[in-house]
Amino acid sequence: MDLIVRRATPAELDRIVPAYAAACADEAVSSWVASGRELSGALYRDSVREALGADEVLVAQRADGTIEGLSVWLTLRSAERVRREAAVLAESAGADPVLRRMATVLTLVAQRHPDEPHVFLSSMGVLAASRGSGVGSAILRHRLHRADADAQPTYLEASTPRNQALYARHGFEPLGQPIALPDDGPRLQPMWREPRVTGG
Repeated sequence: MDLIVRRATPAELDRIVPAYAAACADEAVSSWVASGRELSGALYRDSVREALGADEVLVAQRADGTIEGLSVWLTLRSAERVRREAAVLAESAGADPVLRRMATVLTLVAQRHPDEPHVFLSSMGVLAASRGSGVGSAILRHRLHRADADAQPTYLEASTPRNQALYARHGFEPLGQPIALPDDGPRLQPMWREPRVTGG
């Protein structure tokens, strides 16, 4: 499959949202957060809008423009932003069961988030029909090449053993013990990758 990996722009919100929602619909953490409910389209839209404006959204697409996968990357100086966002959501979730579960995830991962400069792969999803065809690897190669050039380490939390194996093939190593979500939720494995020296 010939893929183009590029940064999305805020003007693409309307075409990014449905692709992002489809790619994340059966992801382990999203499924646990939803707990049998349908996640709100507005929830996806707000999340994607914020990422397109403040962070870096990469899309992998075919030559005809069909989106096969997406990812959200943050460049952080510390864990402060992650901890602040977790605290805000925890305070505002109220009785909404989906928001409360989202707050639980953010709170638990914020406690383990590295407190040093790094690039953070916040999320990555591939459309179901394209999984196993190299889309995730293409996205990783694209962004990690720049991280290496900028001498930036990279951090993420792998939500399944399959995802962990993918990230390991790209140089990520486990960082401490997994983070266990309650109620038989998935175990998230923090992973860290030191930048690779490029060139001569």
